[in-house]
Amino acid sequence: MLDREKVLRSLFTNAIEDTIETLPYTIQVFQDPLYDLKKTVTNDLDFLLGAFFAQVLLFYSVYCSNNKDIKPTIEESQQFHYELFSKAEEYKTMIRELMVTNNT
Repeated sequence: MLDREKVLRSLFTNAIEDTIETLPYTIQVFQDPLYDLKKTVTNDLDFLLGAFFAQVLLFYSVYCSNNKDIKPTIEESQQFHYELFSKAEEYKTMIRELMVTNNT
């Protein structure tokens, strides 16, 4: 049987990696002038960072719910949330770079 911490870590890492993989698409959709989100969203980068965090949390919760043998405790979830949010600047830099790439 796999170590509980290793399983949770793997699910969390997969959630981040899968979100990063879909990030170019998310940026492309967000920046599409057809939707005219510029009227509503005043800071593109912060908006996309929030979308990134939301998607990681969604993927992680789905992955955990699909794994019937494991459910993270409140403390475990708090630890992963802290790890995610403590890297906000790193993710923001990555998003900024992808935004530039998508605009060229």
